[in-house]
Amino acid sequence: MSKSAIEWTEVTWNPVTGCDRVAAGCDNCYALTLAKRLKAMGAEKYQNDGDPRTSGPGFAVTIHAKLWTSRIAGPDHASCSSTR
Repeated sequence: MSKSAIEWTEVTWNPVTGCDRVAAGCDNCYALTLAKRLKAMGAEKYQNDGDPRTSGPGFAVTIHAKLWTSRIAGPDHASCSSTR
């Protein structure tokens, strides 16, 4: 989880990374470039390569189930469930 500047929350997290280019606007995608850099740096979430025709290095659509379940079951879960 990451600290957040969003006024209605304290932390945010994203259990999914990656994308497939589907429109002309995707030709200049900053996230694709960032994923390539993060893969080269060894970032755990960016090691799955996408199809080179629609995605790229480190940018395969990936659900990080292990990270997702550990974060839900982690120590912050108690504070999250008390606000529901």
